[in-house]
Amino acid sequence: MARNDVNPLIRDEVGTLMRRAGREVVLCYPNSYRVAGSSLGFQVIYRALNSRDGVACHRAVFEEDKRPRPVRSLEFAKELTDYDAILVSIAYELDLVNLVHLLDDAGIPPLAKDRGPQFPPVIVGGPLTTSNVLPLGPFADVVVMGEADQAVFTLLDWFDAGLDKAALLRAAQDVRGFWLPQTHGDAVPNQLSVDAHCLPALGQWRSPQAEFKDMMLLEASRGCPRFCKFCVVRAPVAPMRDPDLARVIAALDRPEYLGAPRVGFVGAAVSDWAPIKDALRAALDRGKQIGISSLRADRLDEDDEFVDLLWQGGYRTMTVASDAPSQRMRGKMMKGLRERHLVGAAEQARRVGMRSFKMYVIIGLPDENDADIAELIDLGQRLSKRMSTTITLSPFVPKLHTPLAEAPFEDPQTQMVKLKRIQRGLGGRVDVRFDSPRWAWLEYRLSLGGQELAPAIVAAARAGGSFQTWKALLGEIPAERERRAVTAAREFALWPVTGAR
Repeated sequence: MARNDVNPLIRDEVGTLMRRAGREVVLCYPNSYRVAGSSLGFQVIYRALNSRDGVACHRAVFEEDKRPRPVRSLEFAKELTDYDAILVSIAYELDLVNLVHLLDDAGIPPLAKDRGPQFPPVIVGGPLTTSNVLPLGPFADVVVMGEADQAVFTLLDWFDAGLDKAALLRAAQDVRGFWLPQTHGDAVPNQLSVDAHCLPALGQWRSPQAEFKDMMLLEASRGCPRFCKFCVVRAPVAPMRDPDLARVIAALDRPEYLGAPRVGFVGAAVSDWAPIKDALRAALDRGKQIGISSLRADRLDEDDEFVDLLWQGGYRTMTVASDAPSQRMRGKMMKGLRERHLVGAAEQARRVGMRSFKMYVIIGLPDENDADIAELIDLGQRLSKRMSTTITLSPFVPKLHTPLAEAPFEDPQTQMVKLKRIQRGLGGRVDVRFDSPRWAWLEYRLSLGGQELAPAIVAAARAGGSFQTWKALLGEIPAERERRAVTAAREFALWPVTGAR
């Protein structure tokens, strides 16, 4: 294919795998190319699916402002219906709407029950499967639960063997970690989990059009050693797994990483990985700028060396998470963080000359009161005297398989009162940003619902997806709190998958 004929989205991409084979599958991300490029999991599966001579994997994304019909792959402009299988990586609940659009625009019925044998199997995985996977079920023929790093090779075996749709579904029916909603109903299997010997996971491509421009992603750790009550990626469900430092450094010497100007170390708790500073030094020694997906303030406030490495690697904004508006609420949420850590991180950022300090805060937590909000305003005022400060506020959304799964969602109007109070209290001295409480309510309903939500998701997507449309459609569906409570009380067990490919 001539370079001028390449899809403009990937024209400047480095690491594209332009492969053809006897069996071809397409890996879809139901969001924009810009967002898809920031998903290391999406890249890991793309790399794995292209590891066999007899199978080739191409990609497709959903671009809201373009909406081509029919949807075609990025690499060869091939229609999705012409592939042997359609795989989807989905990150969170609101992307279910984009999945409806993606399938509709490809000429494929969104609901599995409406798809006959003439349509390729739709196989879904991704981060959404680690929380409440039930609303996703009716859209998928097969769901791969949890971490699919090794399970993808089972799929490759089936693709290699040339199984048709019916044979593939029969083969998947009794494989652990594979959920067939039309066969298994609500009996969702446990998540798959890989061990540290399978890490680090490696990226495949970089692009100036991705969220992290021209950055190669590298997984520095997986899971988390902590017990924050609001988080799905917490130690009981996703325990911390540390890759060997030598394997991480060896990855930096792979051609795709040597050629990249920036390396991003990815993981839910990267700054808790003991050798992180050694890994940063190795990247700096190779002339790289660096990024880290998560920084804990208590790892920064007294560690000059760590902050100096960040500065040398190109950090100009220090970003941390308070995750609660007050010390009382941080304690109740088991965040393990004190105000002095947040202030200390800001002091460290000022010491090395960073331009700004950014802090994420969750509001609407159970038992939150006016004094908690006042404490956040006071902290924001003091931080702003040290350096330019941004506070991003996110409404609390209860998630299944956390201790707060059955916590109430605070009324959006009450949240707006809090947001306006915080804005007034910080009086232009702090850049206050916030996510919409109304759309957070929608995420809440989807995150705690069941398979019965699927028709409403399809109807809302096709009706334009306004909030009022959603509210009307979801208002017709009972909350089913008793069933949710039973589901929420059962923590997912983990099926370990050992060995590395």
